[in-house]
Amino acid sequence: MSLTEHQDWLNQPPRGSITELVRNTGIAAGKRVVLAVNRMTIHNGPGIRTLILLKGCPLRCLWCSTPESQEAEPEIALYPAKCTGCARCIPACPLKAISLTDGVIGIDRAPCNNCGRCAEVCHPEAVVLLGRPMTVEDLVDLAKKDKVFYKHSGGGVTVSGGEPLLSPEFTVGLLRSLKEEGIPVGVDTCGHVPWRSVESALPFVDFFLWDIKHMSPEKHKKLTGVSNQLILSNARAVSERNIPLYIRFPVIPGYNDSEENIRATCEMARALSSVVEVDLLPLHHLGKARYDSLTRDYPIAGLSLIPDRLMQDMKELVESYGLKCVIGG
Repeated sequence: MSLTEHQDWLNQPPRGSITELVRNTGIAAGKRVVLAVNRMTIHNGPGIRTLILLKGCPLRCLWCSTPESQEAEPEIALYPAKCTGCARCIPACPLKAISLTDGVIGIDRAPCNNCGRCAEVCHPEAVVLLGRPMTVEDLVDLAKKDKVFYKHSGGGVTVSGGEPLLSPEFTVGLLRSLKEEGIPVGVDTCGHVPWRSVESALPFVDFFLWDIKHMSPEKHKKLTGVSNQLILSNARAVSERNIPLYIRFPVIPGYNDSEENIRATCEMARALSSVVEVDLLPLHHLGKARYDSLTRDYPIAGLSLIPDRLMQDMKELVESYGLKCVIGG
């Protein structure tokens, strides 16, 4: 997918808000679709952490490595290599969207409503429903299982996505409940949400992981679908309230890795008094299989990985601004 094709995709009508999702799909109020709960992670804040991934994101980044987190509703993913050819999924689909041709499973995305009935009968997990509605209580119960590890490592829970603050009532309820259990919490956010959504979470947040993808509003919009103005404004407001910020900068060759943009990002980060460190996140291609499972084109297939030497040079440039810098977070 070229940058022009990416722009055409960004111009497609939005799929709807979280509120519309609840109303139109029958997901009960008080629940949000959770993509995954990953226990014992170490790259999403201090110590050993439980990472809660909520579905739904307002950005459409050209380099997104988790496309299954973008839409707020559950989605069907296909893994043809796991298919045994049993064909049980075909009659299970009420909309006849599943097919089996020459032993290869396929899906017609147009009629598919992601009901998940095909996935229910697929024991080899060649057809999988990504995301399931969960309550705050469900998530807190899972997080509590690792309290001993949080205590001894200085860890806790990080709520991520997608964008967790797309549904602030749910997320604030989750953060509050975790804090009541004595569990430290962080929020991994793109920052492109109304300030009131961020502000409502502040009493319950120990730190934010804050993505800064490009300092140019125009280029940011071309690459993600939105301007960076709200993102930067919210980051400044959070820093003014002395909430620790970890700035996360995905390094994408040819798009945001110019010295000019890196320096501009450092100037911004240095002006935020609560910044703990800047995390440089080098490009990887681990998300390609996820695009394949959703039958979507992988937009950055032609980009080369960044040599370690160049990443080290960028790290030294960031550190020259008096900022702590970590490659990979």
